[in-house]
Amino acid sequence: MKGISFQHPDFCPPLLGRQMGNALLDWVALCGEVLATRGRAGLWNRSSPSVTAFNMARHRLMKNGLLVAHRRNGLETALQLTPKGVQQVSEALQPQRFWDQKWTGIWSVLVYDVPEKQHAYRTTLRSYLQRLRMGKLQGSVWISARDVRPDFADLQVAAGVNDYALLFAARHVLGQSGATLAQRAWDFERLQSAHAWFLDTIAATGDRLKTARGTPPELIALLRELHGAYLTVMERDPLLPAALWPPGYLGPQVHQAYLTLARQLAGRL
Repeated sequence: MKGISFQHPDFCPPLLGRQMGNALLDWVALCGEVLATRGRAGLWNRSSPSVTAFNMARHRLMKNGLLVAHRRNGLETALQLTPKGVQQVSEALQPQRFWDQKWTGIWSVLVYDVPEKQHAYRTTLRSYLQRLRMGKLQGSVWISARDVRPDFADLQVAAGVNDYALLFAARHVLGQSGATLAQRAWDFERLQSAHAWFLDTIAATGDRLKTARGTPPELIALLRELHGAYLTVMERDPLLPAALWPPGYLGPQVHQAYLTLARQLAGRL
């Protein structure tokens, strides 16, 4: 069964990798219920690149109260997220949580000054801010439409960031409107290109995949490829409230196209 041609030098370099535990939470959130209704929870195990890693991740998630397993006649038939586990699912799988929020008009602004000799620390800090989906307004000035104080507190405990950075709230930054400021802080042109590429790829392959036959392992492999491409495309999407969206923002269309095809594939398992 031929897969999806999710290959692009800019957007899949290769597909975004996640730790096994995080990936498993995403999988269960996506279509765990569909698999469970057909008694196919065990397919996750057999389709995993490493059965040992899968079992360790599942055990760790269950021990931490993020995942529960249901059994029938001694066989595991379903994996289900706990409320705590739902909070750990990739933000890109639940973007409405952020898109539907009413923006308060307050920016979280982080300013830092890391000594040049601590290049590795500065690089790690930038990567962390990107994972928080913050936007770079200037070299060492980053902003977010969210309240990132809890994350800043965690960073202080883990890396003593208070020695180099200040976090404050501001209603006005550079005297510009929220939407204008957002377009300065995030590369929406590149994001728009990534979104359009994903939609074009789905449009070019979706009809064939809807009718193509495949074994359960092959279908799960397609789901993995689709899921990885989607997370890669959405990795740098700030998931801003709708009031801050740039003209022509395609995030909702990308999310819907992904869910539609993913559910169609999962429903055939």
